[in-house]
Amino acid sequence: MSETEHNIPRVPFSLERIIKGMPEHTYIFSKEGKLLTWNKNFELITGFTENELNNKFVSEFIHRPDKERVVEKFMEIISDGDDKERIIEYSIKNKSGKIIPILAMRSLVVVDGIEYVIGIAIDISKLKNNKEKLRAQIAEINQLKIQLQDHYHKIEKMNQTEIELKERLFINAKDFSNKLINSLPGIFYVYEKVGYEFFLKRWNDNLETNLGYSGEELLNMQPYQFFTKKEYIKVEKAIMQIFTSGNTQIKASIIHKNGRQIPYFYEAYKFEDKGRLYFMGVGLDISIQHTLEQKQKRQAREKRKAKELLDASKRELVATALQISKTSRINEYALKRIDALLEKQTKTEIYEDLINIRRNLKLQSTEQDNWEIFKLLFREVHKDFFNKLIAKHPALTKSELKFCAYLRIHLSSHQISSVLNVTNEGIKKTRYRIRKKLNLLPKDSLEDYITKF
Repeated sequence: MSETEHNIPRVPFSLERIIKGMPEHTYIFSKEGKLLTWNKNFELITGFTENELNNKFVSEFIHRPDKERVVEKFMEIISDGDDKERIIEYSIKNKSGKIIPILAMRSLVVVDGIEYVIGIAIDISKLKNNKEKLRAQIAEINQLKIQLQDHYHKIEKMNQTEIELKERLFINAKDFSNKLINSLPGIFYVYEKVGYEFFLKRWNDNLETNLGYSGEELLNMQPYQFFTKKEYIKVEKAIMQIFTSGNTQIKASIIHKNGRQIPYFYEAYKFEDKGRLYFMGVGLDISIQHTLEQKQKRQAREKRKAKELLDASKRELVATALQISKTSRINEYALKRIDALLEKQTKTEIYEDLINIRRNLKLQSTEQDNWEIFKLLFREVHKDFFNKLIAKHPALTKSELKFCAYLRIHLSSHQISSVLNVTNEGIKKTRYRIRKKLNLLPKDSLEDYITKF
């Protein structure tokens, strides 16, 4: 055995026992960085067995790009003492090669003159996904994302005041565990299972501070007393899951003593002691995240509503164009029928009446400004279409702009022919003139080009 190995301290039994029962991924290592003890969650996140972890150093798990920065942060703890914030975000690489982003909180503990470093690692891969989605949003959301990231650093901030413990023959384990529990982020709680009920037995100072209750009020309170009836339905299911699968995670709003609801994220685990069943866990305030989610939902609803209105406007626009086409065809048919009747009529009175009807139909067709009605609706849907098209192709005439507008709403050549009251041959000539003015190649689609505006 080398001198270095011989000098590696053993973790006191009372400290090791607390670490084994801790939630999250908790571990203790020496000043030299060698792992001394850890809980089951630490084995799960690293992918190594207990035997494989025995001879490892914490630096072996750090993802290579982060190693220098994390080691430097660790050296600050050793050299400066434990009077500063000791939170650092980096990635670890587990046994299978998977890269996992974590938030690590480290605290220097002195027991009987020997220094240990306690670490708690929180898997923030889900939070990373949320941040990546936020990066895709507009600048305002990006700014809120930064606030959210800062928020998580704050709510997961451990109390780093120096923990001075004296590990002797009859160490006061309860006093030590209280200090350790009060250094946890967020709220900490332990419930005892008695039959089908659960009673609060242990908690940290944050729970009293954050929820406004005194210690006397909290003792033996049951979970349902902290939630609305609606919220407790899912909370109760989550508690049942603890005793079937061993752990659970859930989001639910807890009720402050003054009635205010605060959204929290909870993670809890079951354990047994002297034949009694318990579950313990931590809860983190996610108010800012909750606010962001609500804002995103509102924006999604508004976007959906705007799309529905736009789709309705598009349908109305096409319907108007088709109605113009239909009206034009009806007038054209009526005029042809009147012309046919005029050829057959010999009575002066009927002949004069048909002439008057024919004149009125032609006058109505001329005076009815269907294009202006269509253009008004068109600009509601495609606001800058005409401005952009004219800016790039100023040679287009008014009639050609009309033709392009009908192409933009995907009317067929036959439908455009009816709307503009021109022949199919006239449609072909108009298309040819427009393509020439737009400098389109034979392989280019006129419809696809117009859709870009």
